[in-house]
Amino acid sequence: MIALLLAITVAFPRPGMTLPPLERCYLIGHTGSGATNIVVQGRPVEVYRTGSWATMVDVTAGSNTVEIVDGTNTLAYALSVEKPRPPKPVDPAKPAPPPKVYTKLDYAADTPKAPPYGRDPGDILVVIDPGHGGPKDRGSVSPQGIDEKVFNLEFARDLARELEKLGYRTLLTRTNDCALALLDRAKGAHELGADAFISVHHNAPGADKPAADIRYSIIYTWNDLGFELAKYLGQTTGWRIDHANFAVTRSPEIPSCLLEVDFITHPAGEETCLNRLNRVKRARLLAAGFAAWCRGDN
Repeated sequence: MIALLLAITVAFPRPGMTLPPLERCYLIGHTGSGATNIVVQGRPVEVYRTGSWATMVDVTAGSNTVEIVDGTNTLAYALSVEKPRPPKPVDPAKPAPPPKVYTKLDYAADTPKAPPYGRDPGDILVVIDPGHGGPKDRGSVSPQGIDEKVFNLEFARDLARELEKLGYRTLLTRTNDCALALLDRAKGAHELGADAFISVHHNAPGADKPAADIRYSIIYTWNDLGFELAKYLGQTTGWRIDHANFAVTRSPEIPSCLLEVDFITHPAGEETCLNRLNRVKRARLLAAGFAAWCRGDN
């Protein structure tokens, strides 16, 4: 029997999505029946208190049907996996392509802005970029089927409010669900002479990684200028800091970093990000770190 989709839902892989060649993938979804566990491919899976669940399933190339049982309800979920592609023949006479070089944003100046040490908060502008947006750029997805772009915008608003409480000026690159070109996201920050640029995202593992086991928060940056800001944000939050060649962080002019606030593919991460009090606590810690950077605290 195939139950109504209201009883059991699958958020990833999304319907109609074709996964790359792999033998296992994570499956996340939600059940509203109040069950404490479900059975996926014959294996019991714990249901989190919100009704969300996450597990790994075995798959093969081509069409797959995964059976999910929630009490008396059964869902036969179809997903597709690409067939392995044969390796491209190597031509020994053809030179290897040069390594990819990541360059700064074209509209960024080469001279770093002076840090805002000691300046009045009302004179300091922070541009906050809620990642993704629009119908085609949804980002990752949570077990309850909520797009990352939604989480990004909500947290960006919370962060802006906490910064404004401390007297700082803020500007969001988007205030609704609209599409923005990747290389244009930081452009306004440079045109307005912003003092910092912060891009907000939420994470997801690779399709072949266990979503129920992977969860952390991290700050990515590209250069020493951005690392100095990230260091203060990491001190107040306890988040990891790492280097990444993201387009929105490649500025030699404005301190820039990208936040991966949480893994929304993890049921506990999803719940934390849906809870406004938890979001505000995180935003407040980030705002405190930003203020410490502005003061030049040791």
